[in-house]
Amino acid sequence: MRHTTHCQGPSLDHVASATHASRKAPARAPEILRALRIRARAQAVLWLTLAVPLFVSMAGLAIDGGVLLSSRRELQSTADGAARAGATRLDKSRLRASGGADVQLDPVLARQAAVTYANAALSPQAEIWQTLPDIQVDVGERRVHVSIRATLQPAFLRIVHIDQVPVEATADADAQFGIRDGSGN
Repeated sequence: MRHTTHCQGPSLDHVASATHASRKAPARAPEILRALRIRARAQAVLWLTLAVPLFVSMAGLAIDGGVLLSSRRELQSTADGAARAGATRLDKSRLRASGGADVQLDPVLARQAAVTYANAALSPQAEIWQTLPDIQVDVGERRVHVSIRATLQPAFLRIVHIDQVPVEATADADAQFGIRDGSGN
């Protein structure tokens, strides 16, 4: 014989349906996790497609900026050396005739020395310039002024249609005479 008791609480049918519902929840969890993973992958792909061009362009600007600064420094060094080379070419006949009192530069020799120095310094770097640098030398009685202008070919800026960047350096050098103690006197 079977004995049944009636109890005041949830019926067995309700407990069975609650158990059945709890069994369905774990079955839906993998679906939810899978959807979240797909969404996360899509976000990662989106961020990657946005970030890669940004990082490449920043790297390109850094490289072109570094090359530009290095080229400018090299031009400045060459202009300084060329001006100093020109300032060493004194007009010796005038200097001797005055007994050392009249110190002036020989304009032809000073210009020639400055241009020769600049060409010798810039010729190993000819491949980085779009055109050969333009060297201008002005010689006064005691001062040599050198101006060098060049055009640089950027690597990455060409993407945004910047095909050339001008670079310029200038330097002055004075003919010095007498004994100096290093303090400017």
